[in-house]
Amino acid sequence: MRIVLLIIAITLSLHAYSAEWKKVEGIYAVTAKDMVSPVDNSHYKIQLKGQSAKDLFNSMKVAAKKDDCTGAMSKTIGEMQCLHHRTSKSYECHFSINIAEQKIEYAVPC
Repeated sequence: MRIVLLIIAITLSLHAYSAEWKKVEGIYAVTAKDMVSPVDNSHYKIQLKGQSAKDLFNSMKVAAKKDDCTGAMSKTIGEMQCLHHRTSKSYECHFSINIAEQKIEYAVPC
């Protein structure tokens, strides 16, 4: 009986730690770091929108502040930024992955 209870407990705890996989809304481009960079295809730039951006925005455990460029509410951790446009009730996130260094970098200048 103890073994059955242990198996049930393990099964339930594994389910609690599993995540629901969802489709990503947004666009991407494989580009150089910027317009003057000599290295092509060095960065995977990502712009998330909709629910995927909202989920990331809400997962960022920092205070939102007004973005100087867009006027939206912004959350930034490191080089990753997400925006909440209150008037349109929309969300977007911008970042890029430096492919060679496997590092997150900022994707969109002001």
